Amino acid sequence: MTAEATVPEAGVTYGARGLGRSVSLLYATVYLHYGVFGLFIPVWLAHAGLQSKAIGMLLATPMLLRILFVAPVTALADHLRRIRELLFACIVGTAGFVAMLGLVHGFVAMAIFFVALSVVWDPLPILADAYAVAAVRARKLDFGRMRVWGSLGFVLANLAGGKALDLMGIGAMPMLTAGLLIVPLLVIPFLPPDRQLGSPEPPPRGEWRMLLKDRDLLVVMFATTLIVASQGLFGAFSAIHWSAEHYSSTFIGFLSAVGIGSEVVVLWGAQKALGARSPLILILVAGAMTLARWLLMSLDPKPGFMIALQLLNGGGMGVIAGLMLFIAQRAPVRLMATAQGINAVVLGVTAAVVAAASGFVWQAFGSQGYLLMAAIAAVGMAIIAVHLKGAKSAAIYPEPETANS
Repeated sequence: MTAEATVPEAGVTYGARGLGRSVSLLYATVYLHYGVFGLFIPVWLAHAGLQSKAIGMLLATPMLLRILFVAPVTALADHLRRIRELLFACIVGTAGFVAMLGLVHGFVAMAIFFVALSVVWDPLPILADAYAVAAVRARKLDFGRMRVWGSLGFVLANLAGGKALDLMGIGAMPMLTAGLLIVPLLVIPFLPPDRQLGSPEPPPRGEWRMLLKDRDLLVVMFATTLIVASQGLFGAFSAIHWSAEHYSSTFIGFLSAVGIGSEVVVLWGAQKALGARSPLILILVAGAMTLARWLLMSLDPKPGFMIALQLLNGGGMGVIAGLMLFIAQRAPVRLMATAQGINAVVLGVTAAVVAAASGFVWQAFGSQGYLLMAAIAAVGMAIIAVHLKGAKSAAIYPEPETANS
């Protein structure tokens, strides 16, 4: 396999460096909307009159419905070898739904809306990761240094979005988010088709079942999911808590930006520092950062210390980066989207349970609920630690000849 991918449709040749830049731009634009929607949707729901338990249930809906929606979409992407095109379609659908959010009122209507939104919104990061991990496997690219641009886009949207919502009011959040979703639509058509990163042929029927027989892959996915899911309480109620403490939207955006800044540092240096060692080591180190964060959050820190504590936020992204590298090493390019879909199902079940319970946990324990999040992260780390000695990270499936070999 050479270092270049030829795209017959466009008559363009993409070297590894050019492909890395294209994937970086994809991440930067796709993650813009999360910087507004992901952070401020709980505040918007509270502004709409919903209580903590209802907010927790609504935020759990997309995570839970990944079980139903994401796996078929990713399997279809691999079958058609059209990850790029399906990502474009899902973004169009998401923008349309979010633009109508202001017209939805009441918990029942919101629940129906979030179910419909989940069909097109849930696959976005999974399809972006599938495309990126295929590029990592096929062209030996640095995943972290591409994914970091998603975090930078998130930071930009955090800072600008927080300021914009201070000026326009939280009610403007849906239309602001819909506008940000237009940006990646201008980028995706210029990406090389993912079928040029590996075999142009679809995987044989039923080959995806091989992934379900890979015990190492499934155990690592589950353990990593526990660490990632431990962020459920923070994701659902940090902004609400900070608002109740009279933090301005601008300062909330700043806190989130500090946290994403730590992600940038972790992503930029993690793969290089890891070298040839197992990605499971990266998961353990990053998991330790996450565990320490929740233990300290349970102390209900003051604003000044909260800024310093946000520096540990990079641990969560380090855990995800470690898992992406593990998947890139084990799964064939022709099944990358399917592998991401399986991971999304595992994450969806675990994260949905944690997110749904977070409303009850927050109402009952407040910041002390972070001790439960710490316990969940510790279980995931223990599984990874036990599994590290015997796990294999090398690919176990032969990669067929490609058009670029």
